[in-house]
Amino acid sequence: MALQLLTTEVTRKNCCPEPMMCSEGFTASLNMNDPVTLWKSTEPIKGTFFLRLNTGLTPPGTIAIFEIKQANGTIISRTVQRGTAYALTINQVIEVSVQVTNGPADQTALIEFRYCNLDTTNAESIGEKCCSPVLTCDELDIDIVQWTAEPLFTWETFFPVKGVLEFIFDSEFNPSDQPSATIEIERFNKPDIVRTIPLNGSTGNESELFFIISVDDINKLTVTSSEINSSNSFVQIRLCHQEENQISCCDQPLKCENSFFVNAIPPLQNLKIWESDMPVKGTYSITNFYLEALTVNIKFAHNNALQKTLLPGGGFAITSKDVKEITIRLNQSPTEAGEILFQYCVQDIPPRKSVCCPKSLHCDFLRVESLNNPQGQNIPIWLSKIPVDGEILFSIEGQPQQRAQVVIKRYGKPDITRTIAGERIFTVRTADIEGVFVQLNNGDPGDNAIRLVLCIQDQALHKDIGSESLDSKKTDCCPEPVRCETDANLLITNPVELPLNRDIVLWESTEPIKGTFSIRNVSETDADMTVKFRYKDGCIGTQTLKPNEGFMITDEGIISVNVRFSSQDPTARGLVDFESCTQNIIKHNKNNTCCPQPLFCQFLSVEAQNIENNQKYQLWHAGFPVKAMIEISLTAGESAEIIIERYDKKSITETIPVNVPRILVVDYIKNVYVKVHSESGTGSVITEICMQEQLPLKGDEKLCHCKY
Repeated sequence: MALQLLTTEVTRKNCCPEPMMCSEGFTASLNMNDPVTLWKSTEPIKGTFFLRLNTGLTPPGTIAIFEIKQANGTIISRTVQRGTAYALTINQVIEVSVQVTNGPADQTALIEFRYCNLDTTNAESIGEKCCSPVLTCDELDIDIVQWTAEPLFTWETFFPVKGVLEFIFDSEFNPSDQPSATIEIERFNKPDIVRTIPLNGSTGNESELFFIISVDDINKLTVTSSEINSSNSFVQIRLCHQEENQISCCDQPLKCENSFFVNAIPPLQNLKIWESDMPVKGTYSITNFYLEALTVNIKFAHNNALQKTLLPGGGFAITSKDVKEITIRLNQSPTEAGEILFQYCVQDIPPRKSVCCPKSLHCDFLRVESLNNPQGQNIPIWLSKIPVDGEILFSIEGQPQQRAQVVIKRYGKPDITRTIAGERIFTVRTADIEGVFVQLNNGDPGDNAIRLVLCIQDQALHKDIGSESLDSKKTDCCPEPVRCETDANLLITNPVELPLNRDIVLWESTEPIKGTFSIRNVSETDADMTVKFRYKDGCIGTQTLKPNEGFMITDEGIISVNVRFSSQDPTARGLVDFESCTQNIIKHNKNNTCCPQPLFCQFLSVEAQNIENNQKYQLWHAGFPVKAMIEISLTAGESAEIIIERYDKKSITETIPVNVPRILVVDYIKNVYVKVHSESGTGSVITEICMQEQLPLKGDEKLCHCKY
């Protein structure tokens, strides 16, 4: 569910309207020689339009005439050969059409059409106060197979764009040939770029390689192949791109991210996988799932370099603003099939303008993992060359006797050190992070795992990120909160059983936050779970949950969430489902000109089973008023009353039947209860919640914590 609530910001006068951005696509079987309109608009728009003429289900010799009509009557026409693809990024478009021809009149041809466009009608009618919105297409994915002509892909832009261009070549070839792919980027005002990528390996007749380049001032891209079997090869292309801003306007940074596995990497070769021809900042993660070592070389600006050797199962991530090139080398011919996992989350760093505020890069769900780690070594799992804030979800796997020392290094602040016995899943939220180091002891070097999931954001106003040119007399920049919404059970698939009679920290923070936490006792044995919410002011809130019971809380000032399991059965173990959505509390800037940032959580759930008949069971407590869209389902029982207590407003009661979900949109929520009516004596409910904090008005009383 997605809930959008109006704030005072969007009701102010003289605001620049937001343009409408749309992207979609479809495939169609077309009759020969019949012109077909694929897309049409009553108003001119700008966008990227893509057409591929499929080889299968299309007769040999067939071509497609791809035409785009502009508002002034100009028609841009391109010929697309069978199996190839063409893309055009263009302004003032009102119609897109295609005609397939050169094939038997009684047959059809299969085309794939995709578009990403921006409706600028409203934005362009508001005068010179507002900058023209920029076209952004961050997920234009293209698959090309069985091409019969070259170039296999062409992209033309009629105005300068910047982008991160990703290419994956899955190729079959004759080992005696010299198979390759050539990527040529023509630019409007800057030197053209040509990269030829050898596709052959030292052994075998197939390979899978990838290459990613960040570049600006793009005018035209062509991709050609040589000496490969195109009928049994596959090319994946992702064009994450954005129109470049006007000189007089503040630049909108382009964020690009992806993750993928590749296998059949040619060994004993230095393979360039990343190149930056425009400045970017971001995080890069690579994991080696080969049985052989992988060497990673990272080159930075000013000729600095870092080399990492990843043992089988080893992984590493780095966050930086000046990565220029990444190369990898498989140090031996593989004895078995393997693969590597590569992930990136980057954003360009636009030229500095004194009246413009820099933009933070937010990356979440970035995975870093390292398997079968040696014992007694201080292993750098993630390094950040710039200070970042956010949450780190840890999963430490190993034997009960294993001890892990986890160290979070921070810029200008003391390290955070935690010692973990056996296996554990936990989250730490903090600021000014410099890196994570882990040392394992007393375990099995052939059976352990260190997994991290990062939700991080750079400090854009920090001088190291490029704000030294900011004119504070002209510009009052507002910091951006770091919002992290995490479901540990989805991100970490290996459940961890927790011991009895021991306080276990699930989540902790060194910084002031507001957030929502959903927790459920999913123990398979009869073990009760006591939850403690510790606050910065020393207060402790508690909640005891029986197996299959759940509870959710929204509040500010919580610094840790602990659980403790107890049972009369000494062999029992505890299991927990835990979700969190947190956001740091931002101090007002010196002029108090920044708008408050409400807590917003989009994908929360809370579930409780075996609720006793007629028991008023508390599902959710909000320590401050929130508005929410609540989808609630009674999965066991005959009916249930949903009771919603509200701040300074009348409570709401709804009765719902079994197996018929009900959606409620309610404001000023304080507590949500359910009362089940069941002939069997118990009932069960599941809720999904999208919520947003309702900011207090002047004069509101101070809300009390720890009283649920």
